[in-house]
Amino acid sequence: MPSMIRLSGRATTLFYATLFATNITFGLDLKSRRVLVRDIAAPLSKTLCQKVFLEGEQATGTTKQNVDSQGVILKGYDVVAFFKERKAVKGSSELAATYQSATYLFNSVANKAEFEKDPARYVPQYGAFCAYGVSVGVLADPQVPDAFLVYKGKLYVCRNKGGLKDFEKDVDSNIDKANVNWRQLASQ
Repeated sequence: MPSMIRLSGRATTLFYATLFATNITFGLDLKSRRVLVRDIAAPLSKTLCQKVFLEGEQATGTTKQNVDSQGVILKGYDVVAFFKERKAVKGSSELAATYQSATYLFNSVANKAEFEKDPARYVPQYGAFCAYGVSVGVLADPQVPDAFLVYKGKLYVCRNKGGLKDFEKDVDSNIDKANVNWRQLASQ
């Protein structure tokens, strides 16, 4: 049986940060709240256990979202249209659906129905904040709805065309950076 090492305070934070930063293969046992790294077992805080999620997944109900004062995401543009029509199309408040506490607007009954079948498929990455901004560690509100990219089945919105161009220069690397940064930004 592996020996138990108990960490607390800064040591715990440093330990978790090192695991994530170095991509060390480790396992999480959320029932017993322990992280296992080869022959090391360390306790996990209850808070960390609640915020653990796999790459590409979002922690339901705890994800920061870029919504307006009425809770509308994407400035009211139809999220399904980004995928189907590959363009920004304004939605209608008459055709609305709520998912993860954000209100999505649609320009057609068909798009609303499509979204309601599988809403997680259409959710914009990084809570609809600028993907390039997240890749450099900043939360930025997209200015124009036509600065977006559907890549590998996921929607990435950017602040403007310049941000989109920078994001696309090395898209896979920028997504990797954004995924790491998002874990911290989403909890602020």
